[in-house]
Amino acid sequence: MTSATHHGAHELARRPSRQARRARTASPARHLAPRIAQGAHPRRTVFTLYVRLTRRGALLMAASVAVYLGVEVASYSAAYPTGVSPTQFAMFLDNPAVRMMQGVPNGLESAGGFTVWDGGWIIQLLVAVWALLTTSRILRGEEDVERTDLVLAGPVRATHATALSLVVLAAAALLIGVAATVTMLASGTGLRGSALLGLGLAGVTATFASVAAVTSQLVNVRRRAAALAAGVLGVAYVLRMVGNSTDPRSWVRWTTPLGWMDELKPYGQADPRALLPMLIVPVLLAALAVTLRARRDIGGALLATEAGREPHLRRLGSPIAFAWRSNRAVLLGWILGLGAYAAVMGALISTMIDWLAQDQSYQKLMADLGLDQALTTLGFLAMIGAMMGVAVALQVAWRMGAARGEEESGRVEAILARPVSRLRWLGGHALLSFLGGALLLVATGTALWLGVASSGSDEITWDNAMRSVLNALPVVLLIGGLAVLTFGLFPRLTVAVPVTVTVVGYLVTLLGPALSWPDWVLNLSPFTHLALVPAEPWGATAGIIMTCLGLLLLGVGLLGFQRRDVVGS
Repeated sequence: MTSATHHGAHELARRPSRQARRARTASPARHLAPRIAQGAHPRRTVFTLYVRLTRRGALLMAASVAVYLGVEVASYSAAYPTGVSPTQFAMFLDNPAVRMMQGVPNGLESAGGFTVWDGGWIIQLLVAVWALLTTSRILRGEEDVERTDLVLAGPVRATHATALSLVVLAAAALLIGVAATVTMLASGTGLRGSALLGLGLAGVTATFASVAAVTSQLVNVRRRAAALAAGVLGVAYVLRMVGNSTDPRSWVRWTTPLGWMDELKPYGQADPRALLPMLIVPVLLAALAVTLRARRDIGGALLATEAGREPHLRRLGSPIAFAWRSNRAVLLGWILGLGAYAAVMGALISTMIDWLAQDQSYQKLMADLGLDQALTTLGFLAMIGAMMGVAVALQVAWRMGAARGEEESGRVEAILARPVSRLRWLGGHALLSFLGGALLLVATGTALWLGVASSGSDEITWDNAMRSVLNALPVVLLIGGLAVLTFGLFPRLTVAVPVTVTVVGYLVTLLGPALSWPDWVLNLSPFTHLALVPAEPWGATAGIIMTCLGLLLLGVGLLGFQRRDVVGS
């Protein structure tokens, strides 16, 4: 044996095998084991595991809620430093579209009341979606990939593990509520209103976590459990819209978790009775979920499944086809949800322009932000298009999170074991993300135009609406490329990095001019380089540069994944 051969044999002996590397990263339970003190109680071990599976998302959501609330309060204080008169928002009291989307105006004379009315409904939807996705991932997703088997291999009952996971989720809901309370208190909105708002958001979060806990017992795949819980959320939002449409229907708000905050009125004539369903309903649903868990086997479901039926093998011939089949329902949900929001915003454009024409304080704020053109119909349409771009960029980032989910579950190793290259697999996910984002923009632009048409206005054409949303396409491509780059180099941050860049970038563009931030800071945000299309011509130079940069990040991410190991959760 030559010296070189002998040296190579030594290197192979010292190098851990692929199976050994996979064993260290295959499941959260294995990865957690070295950190658990010897002799620790099994339930404590399981509790620690669920904390680790939840903490990152909970902290990110709590921080997002705090930032959103802080921005809302700061915007109100900048526009109305001395408060508002009772007539400034009076026109919204009788506007059905405003009432159904944002609720009945209440307590708008204070920054806290305006924040709850203007942004409370959005925050409720965000925390509800986070709760149902997180719960279905922990209770059904971990079971789908058989990691729950490891948890239940020890002396821990399935019902106890379910109960412990719900305790952790309740703590996460409370964390979000505390973040909201602390932010509003620091903004000077008063202790009573801040505490009620925090409790309300915690209650909504806990309610939809419990809803998803129940659906996770009923059906046998995570995406079905999440879709069923999302359906409940959709019905809850429709009921809220009905309850807010007219005063005689206000009783309907008591039938939906999203209407309890409207009844609570944290900064108005508060009704603490609305806190009762926020406490009772989550507890009852959580108890029901634990009871149902005792009635099924691991991997099973209480409702009829597709066991025994002919397998559906269509669109399973390639990784990209499988990725499309796995995520098409999520994309459809985004199209319906964002399309409905765009349609309502389109119907409100004429009303908002009339209101802005009467509100000199808000006109001054828009001037300070450098958004004078937003006081016109086409300028306001451009602002809505930018907002839609933010939402679509977030969807693209979360869509790349699905690729990370396949890697965490271990399914990608089975795919890559076949004659499928890493570039082909990840490139397929990236292509679907970009195409899905483009489709979502087109659907949103169409819905925006339909909303304008339904209001009887003919000032905005379909071409104008489409140009306003497609103006954000370069930003969407840039964020998508960043998501692929993060996946290739820092896989555990696949969603966190692009989402943070998107949200922070939009806030920098929105608030930076009013706060007199230097130009170099403003230029760090991709949204700063978007023209107000269709009020202004499209910024071709900035659009081309952002598109090329997104493609460059995409290429680096593909190469990074080609060179790194497959990493579990």
